[in-house]
Amino acid sequence: MENRNILILAFYCILSLILTTYILGIDNLSLINTEWLRAHDVTTDIISWKFFRDDIWRFPLGNNPNYGMDIGSGLAFSGSVPVMAIIFKLFASILPDNFHYFGLWIFICFFLQSYIAFLIIHNQTKNLYFSIIGSLFFLLSPILINRLSFHLSLSAHWLILMGFYIETKKDLINKNIYWATLISLSALIHFYFTLMLSGIFFLFLLNDLKNNLRLKKFYSQIFLVLGSLIFTMFIIGYFDVPFADALAYGYGNYTLDISSLFNPNTSVVNGGIDWSFFLTNNAVLPSEGFAYLGMGGIIFLIYTIIIFTYNFKDHIKKKKFLPIFFIVLIFLIVAITNKIHLFSNVIFEFELPTILYGILSIVRASGRFVWPVYYLIFFISIVFLYKNFSKQKSFYILILIFIFQFIDIYPGLKRHYNSNAFINEKKLINYSFWENITKKNPILRTTYLDNETKFLVELRDVLLLKNIKKTDISTHGRYNRKKASISRSKLYKSFDEKEMPKNVIFAVDNFNHLRTLKYLFTFKNIGFFFRGNNWITISGYADQMTDYDVNQLEKYKPIIVTTNKKAYLDFKDENSLHGLGWTHNFPSTTKGAWTEGNVSNLIFKLGKDINDSFIIKIKLNSIITKKDKPINFNIDVNNIFIKEFNIKNIEELKEESIFININRSDIKDDIVYIKFKIDNPVTKFELLESPDARKLGVLVESLEIINN
Repeated sequence: MENRNILILAFYCILSLILTTYILGIDNLSLINTEWLRAHDVTTDIISWKFFRDDIWRFPLGNNPNYGMDIGSGLAFSGSVPVMAIIFKLFASILPDNFHYFGLWIFICFFLQSYIAFLIIHNQTKNLYFSIIGSLFFLLSPILINRLSFHLSLSAHWLILMGFYIETKKDLINKNIYWATLISLSALIHFYFTLMLSGIFFLFLLNDLKNNLRLKKFYSQIFLVLGSLIFTMFIIGYFDVPFADALAYGYGNYTLDISSLFNPNTSVVNGGIDWSFFLTNNAVLPSEGFAYLGMGGIIFLIYTIIIFTYNFKDHIKKKKFLPIFFIVLIFLIVAITNKIHLFSNVIFEFELPTILYGILSIVRASGRFVWPVYYLIFFISIVFLYKNFSKQKSFYILILIFIFQFIDIYPGLKRHYNSNAFINEKKLINYSFWENITKKNPILRTTYLDNETKFLVELRDVLLLKNIKKTDISTHGRYNRKKASISRSKLYKSFDEKEMPKNVIFAVDNFNHLRTLKYLFTFKNIGFFFRGNNWITISGYADQMTDYDVNQLEKYKPIIVTTNKKAYLDFKDENSLHGLGWTHNFPSTTKGAWTEGNVSNLIFKLGKDINDSFIIKIKLNSIITKKDKPINFNIDVNNIFIKEFNIKNIEELKEESIFININRSDIKDDIVYIKFKIDNPVTKFELLESPDARKLGVLVESLEIINN
């Protein structure tokens, strides 16, 4: 028996290695080759690991402050498989600089996925060969393989299978300890699995309570599981991010389409993918709601529905019926959400209470909650097949169904061959330039700290350089919004005072920032460099600018404003008047951009048709204040104080606008630099309106010049 178990383990190791090699390609099996890790989310994984590996040990263990400066997030929210990162950090001193464990992680996921599936099926059938064939459906699962190019930590579908194994293994002693260990382990991989497994555990536990489990034992099991989970979350650093920042928006945006189980069309990071040889469908489903069963899975589903319907009374009497029924029901409801889609079209929608919407947005990628239901379909069907036919017939039928399954999903497997589903296109960077400037400037920042910054991919190879020790260019599942807003505000106040931090490279987020920084630091020793279609700026490096840099920078001049034509502010518009200190108005449809923090500026150049005496009209669309308290702010023009405002609503202003009388002769070089100095910006979180922790002031719709 022991030798057979070793052979089974060896078989699944070899099988998993073959599939890993097929998916990644031989070159990418190397633990130092990072070229296949270029998509946005896997870039997050590799860069987060790099900064964590190079840092000292901290507490909580997952603390990673050098990746995502000022936003208080760590490994728990970075997607870099915290348990693997912690293990390999122990050996950081002997590992190569570019070592990573992500190829190994894929192999581990394939091995555990197939082996645990085998154990579950074998536990129910006691048939070796039948169980091996059955496990192949799980190893080649489209929802698993399609996930690889997006989120590597979310490839641990074996965690779900392990939860089912715990519940189906009849002779398992101290089942609650296994559950506590599994759920705690899931928190060291990805919190979505923690939520799924917690739901599965609780539903099975409620069923045990119904079947005469003592109430005292019921509470003790909950205490054990929750206690160990909370302790693990504390150790890894989940609680470094406030609970309010775990709330979000978007529940219903990444949903499960009703057609998902039968629709083979979705996407990978570098384009579309069709997972079926037999079926065609023009509706391309988002990857988060992808759940194609395959032709074999569809046959299983139809077969199971028929068998279940035929023997309905017998099945509902079984001990495990209720928890499985509620897992299917509840998880599908969460996955489908309040926006019901069919072939990518919303066919029905209803509003959720604001509080419920905020809580459910913890799982905004709700389509993932179909995964336990998906695997239950296969497990139940395979077991039904074995128990309703003879051993020989069931084996041959299973082989036939697997052949159908393999032929059907082969186009999807082929699309993943040799890392074809990953982004392998390497961006060329000037390594000599970056190696030179990063020797004395080890911090790489952005001029707009944002959780979805474009620079994570654009400057990926720079961030991986050994010389870079800290960065705020990062992406996290959740982060401290308040700290991010404060960080932005401090930076813009520093820029406004014409001070740029030393030994820091700033990647300029947009052309509006570039124009403003050029204006503010014209006579300062600040270098601007255009490299790889990105602008960067460094204090003390003006003399190292090339003629190319100077000529490119000259192209970016303030936007010209003419009379009687409104210039609207749109936060995403890079050819707008707003410079530093502005933020979006999403999800509202009201026009304009919000001031953020204490200092926000507008910069533009006067058109030739503007008279010597003119009026600047700034139209406001809203302000944000605490109850019965005014917002206090000043307006400066070219660093000259103009007027102070103390208002409780914009109706106090004439035409809901600010009017500024200007003499053109007072404006040097016809460039107008308007500064909002907000004394008491407020967050919507403080007003209990939303989890939004940005410090907002006034919502500016437009600016208009009126000749006197």
